[in-house]
Amino acid sequence: MRGLKSLIRDEDGNDMVEFSFAATALMLLIFGIVEFSLFMNAGSFVRVAAQQGTRYWMVRGADWTTTPCNPVSSFDCEATPANVTSYVKSLPHPGLTTANILVTPTPMLVNVAGVPCAAYAQGCQVEVKVTYTFTLSTFWSASIPLTATSIETIQD
Repeated sequence: MRGLKSLIRDEDGNDMVEFSFAATALMLLIFGIVEFSLFMNAGSFVRVAAQQGTRYWMVRGADWTTTPCNPVSSFDCEATPANVTSYVKSLPHPGLTTANILVTPTPMLVNVAGVPCAAYAQGCQVEVKVTYTFTLSTFWSASIPLTATSIETIQD
């Protein structure tokens, strides 16, 4: 029979306990890096999507025919807010949920100098706001809204 003092001094299994603490910390670090990378990817998509949405709208202004842009890849048409929304949602976005993408295109009805202008007229400004709700998927169940806004002047 072993005495109490020898049982307390016994280090059998000590390496396994230390490894479990170190492995847990390492896995938390790795999953945190992966989650942060996915978050940065979503933020990058939101910024680029807002820019591409305003670009799509600014080159399809009032000088084109009044034919709506259908499909969104056509170029000789007048874009409407619905076309801009469809275009932004059609952009490739691997790893993101399309249902979490909210697009708000707004004709501003003023030019750069602040003078009122007709909707979709050359020189008039358009604004596209893209919002994506990023959901953390590893340890916490939190949602983080990402938003980007882009304003451009209609060229054609």
